[in-house]
Amino acid sequence: MYRSLPQPRYNLSPEGFGMAPQPPSFDRPPGAIEQEPSNWPSVSMVTGEVRLRLSDGTLDGPLPFEWTRLYCTRFVDTASDLGFGWSHSLCHHLQRDDDGLLWIDSENRQTRFVWPGAQRPAITCAQVNATIYLGDTDGELIIAQAGKHCRFFHFQDLKLSAISDAYGNRLNIDWHLGRLQRIDNGAGRALLLRYQQGLLCAVDYQHYDDNHESGDARGQPRADRWSTLHTLVTYRYNDSGQLTGASNALQETEQYRYDAWHVIQERQLAGGAVSFWTWQHAGKHSRCIHHTTNFGQMHVDYQWDDRGAVTVRHQDGSQHTWVHDANARLVSHTGPGGAEHHYSHDEEGRLIAEKDPAGTLTRYRYNEAGQLSAVIPALDEPTFYSYLNGHLHKVQRGLACWIYEHNARADITRQIDPDGNVTTWSYTCMGQISARVLPDGGYHRLTWNRLGQLLDETLPDATQQRYSYDLRGRKTTAQDQYGAITRYQWDALGRLSQMILPGGKTRAWSYNAYGKVVAQRDERGQITRYEYADNLPMLSSRINPDGSQLNYRYDNCLLLLTSIENERNEHYLLDYHPGGLVRQEVGFDGTKTGYSYDLNGRLLEQIEYPDADYPDQQPLITLYQRDSAGRLLLKTLPDASTIACTYDNLSRLTRVTDGKWPLVYEYDLQDRLITEHQGPAILRYQYDVLGQLSACHLPDGNQLVYHYQKGAGLCAIDLNGERLSEHQFEAGREISRQQGNLHSQYRYDQQGRLQEHAITSRSPDHGFGARPLYSRHYQYDASGNLRLLGDSRHGQQSYSYDPQGRLIAVRGKAEECFEHDPAGNLLRQSASGRGRSSPTNVKGNRLLIQGDCHFVYDAYGNLIQERRGAGQRLVRHYRYDCQHRLTAITLPEGSEIQYLYDALGRRIAKQVDDRSTRFVWLGECLLSESSSQKDLPASTCYRSYLYEPGTCKPLALLQGEGPGGSIFHYQLDPFGTPLELTDPCAIIVWSACYRAYGNVHTFDIADISNPLRFQGQYYDDESGLHYHRHRYYNPSTGRYLSPDPLKLAAGLNSYRYEPVLRQDWRCNTPRRGINNRSACNTGTAPDHQHQDADSVRATAPPPLPHESCRARYWP
Repeated sequence: MYRSLPQPRYNLSPEGFGMAPQPPSFDRPPGAIEQEPSNWPSVSMVTGEVRLRLSDGTLDGPLPFEWTRLYCTRFVDTASDLGFGWSHSLCHHLQRDDDGLLWIDSENRQTRFVWPGAQRPAITCAQVNATIYLGDTDGELIIAQAGKHCRFFHFQDLKLSAISDAYGNRLNIDWHLGRLQRIDNGAGRALLLRYQQGLLCAVDYQHYDDNHESGDARGQPRADRWSTLHTLVTYRYNDSGQLTGASNALQETEQYRYDAWHVIQERQLAGGAVSFWTWQHAGKHSRCIHHTTNFGQMHVDYQWDDRGAVTVRHQDGSQHTWVHDANARLVSHTGPGGAEHHYSHDEEGRLIAEKDPAGTLTRYRYNEAGQLSAVIPALDEPTFYSYLNGHLHKVQRGLACWIYEHNARADITRQIDPDGNVTTWSYTCMGQISARVLPDGGYHRLTWNRLGQLLDETLPDATQQRYSYDLRGRKTTAQDQYGAITRYQWDALGRLSQMILPGGKTRAWSYNAYGKVVAQRDERGQITRYEYADNLPMLSSRINPDGSQLNYRYDNCLLLLTSIENERNEHYLLDYHPGGLVRQEVGFDGTKTGYSYDLNGRLLEQIEYPDADYPDQQPLITLYQRDSAGRLLLKTLPDASTIACTYDNLSRLTRVTDGKWPLVYEYDLQDRLITEHQGPAILRYQYDVLGQLSACHLPDGNQLVYHYQKGAGLCAIDLNGERLSEHQFEAGREISRQQGNLHSQYRYDQQGRLQEHAITSRSPDHGFGARPLYSRHYQYDASGNLRLLGDSRHGQQSYSYDPQGRLIAVRGKAEECFEHDPAGNLLRQSASGRGRSSPTNVKGNRLLIQGDCHFVYDAYGNLIQERRGAGQRLVRHYRYDCQHRLTAITLPEGSEIQYLYDALGRRIAKQVDDRSTRFVWLGECLLSESSSQKDLPASTCYRSYLYEPGTCKPLALLQGEGPGGSIFHYQLDPFGTPLELTDPCAIIVWSACYRAYGNVHTFDIADISNPLRFQGQYYDDESGLHYHRHRYYNPSTGRYLSPDPLKLAAGLNSYRYEPVLRQDWRCNTPRRGINNRSACNTGTAPDHQHQDADSVRATAPPPLPHESCRARYWP
């Protein structure tokens, strides 16, 4: 499940570093050969044969080898070492065929070659991209098969003797008594094949012990030096020689049953799921007509005709029709609802055109060598590809051009981007990336051992990471740049079973036969359990450490999530269109939303139905109008207002307007935003050679310049030519910062968490000395939650949590206690915890009553009325537009606050009595505000907020419009919450102490005002609410006023706020680049096919690598 090789800190591959759009894979271009739907991978849509492709283990090394086996009903009359119908990844054969050679590969595909000789030493078969040629020794023939990873198959006297790659890495294959015996990677690891009664019965993973060999003997392996570390797989057969079972290292067994002609009838997975097939015809001519399972939801029928078509019908009545030509090339596919895709090919079988259900035509062109030379979309500029010596050399799209150079082994060694910036790569003799030189001169070096395992990497800032491994190639330790060591333990199948963190705390996992996590133990010893029902690898229950439980159902023929039952026994329901797109979702609160799509699966209509308490309320209908390429052109809102989008010839969004506040964008050659218009405000951006933001010109004339050290670490920011701040980073962690005369030093614990923040003053009065001002110390519990805060200014505070990790108590200057229901709703917060429990009522995660406060919601879950006080006489009203954006608040005394938004949903204005405030944004972060009021000059009503690059962590406040305004520096807690503002002389001008959920407990100093609170939140003093990009947060209740617009994708409780994280600076909305043009909701439908990542999926171990570093670095 998890591979042993670590991944570098950065993606070093050419693809991961600003590569141009790449041509489609040459291995299997769309439509070039038969296409099979991903939902039914085992049945060929051409022949009806069943194919089972299974992996039983891997031999690691510089040339990794995966031991796979393939069953195919077309070859049931052929017996191999695995019985009838089966082959494995070493089943490559050469045999004489008339005057030539017949190559039968590991999947039983046959290719004929003319026998190479002195006159024609190399013979190429273009159909399979393979060439056969004479080897260096007598009787040796080599077949080179092109593809993403070129492989060379060596045959000695027509028997497979080795597999190699372009770098000469080699897998040697030994034979004994006419049978394959061992595959040896040349680095002391091998797979041993064991037989019984002529059939393969086991595959062992072996290690070669050369410790006692002399130097002269090395390189000549002796059989007695090989020792078996473990058995990867064992195989069982019946009396007919049919493979009936395969067991892994834990003896988890997959079983098979066949008919008398060796055609598979039944497959039972180790976890208990069983598939059954019914066949038309017999033997190798069998084709599947019926596929069922033992869990009921999956029931598939196949109807064949004699014209190359097959119709696949599901239990819900939906169907797909696939049509192939006589050469097994896909001609058309008709999906549910009649959506038709058509494909055209040239005489060589290459895809030259495809037409989608909307009629949009995309064309493909090829050069004389058969390489893709152009992709021509229906609306956009074409992309052109040119080659040099068979390798991609240039990519041209519009005015942008990328140039590539390759070494003799086809690896990219040099890239020149459209701005002329050069990146180079170098490789070891075994083909691993050894170094990357960045355009700014930064140098990234990697060291590997002879097994192709990454031993250490030196980052551009000269820090190092180191790794070690066990004999089975699994990572056992990882040492970070600071020397902290994390240790790993694995089960027999190579799945991470325990991780020992720096400091000694552990996390542990256990798995079922599907490789799914069934139990997870955290650092505190709390255990979360996961259950899987109906013999499926689909999560059915998550049992939390406190005993509360979440349940899931998949009553759908595609096994899509259909129901979630939360800890309060409330249900979230999902219904789907036949093709698997969400048709309707009903939230825990009963709110229902419906979706309609075009034939390409793109959202056309969204209908929000009022809940049952508002029977007279009309549904809210939003319509999406698109062009033939699927781009959103017009969004028509329920109130008939519209949002229009415009694009350039590269499909880049250039204009979004709601008719009131236009947003206009301009881009450079590399599609980076360089100019942004927000109404009358203009922002301009520049980038350095690494593509990092290097300069920003603000609407009021202020200019920011960003400086970086080699390899991308921020080192300084200038404001109008003067130094605003200096930063020192080490291995990605900021260790010091200079802001005016104030100097901050940061120290971290072994797990990279902030442990100490010390603030000193380096004023001219003290020369070069540093005068201590104050400091803060942080301690964390075993699960990583903040446990203790020691503040030299405010004293000490401690934090306590329940088994779910929810905050339940704060002790210190601002003491508080909290109660939560099982679904995470905050029921009560009190100053001491000794008060009476106040009445609370929650339904569907909507807070209805809390103490003397009563809450009323509209038909869509937005809070519209809040009543409190004696007899609930103090009433506050909230109004929303048709997009659920808060537009007005009526306060108890009768005054009204009004809000306006742009087409992306960002607040651009608010009106409070006679005071009007306008806002300008830097992507998702508030950039500036300007207030107009009769008794204040305009220059004193303007302020700007500057942030740490790529975050909404505030860095500085500029008071006044344009250059020359006052500068104040933010001091933050670890979560990005402002604690102080200091002037350039390090004097504190604003300081606050907070309660846990965001209310200010005390202002120690308030010489100026500061509305920024939790990261990404803006405090409205007129309402006491925090504006948080897409909605408003009430720190008094610890909840949002309205549900998250992302619905289930944002989590199971869409009103909840988690104060101990405070990382939700975007309010759960994606952000891309500097400006999030996607935030205008271009009509992306909810994707619940893959379930809710935070709740439905059992928590897996940390993201350790799934593949070798080479694959990680390389496309």
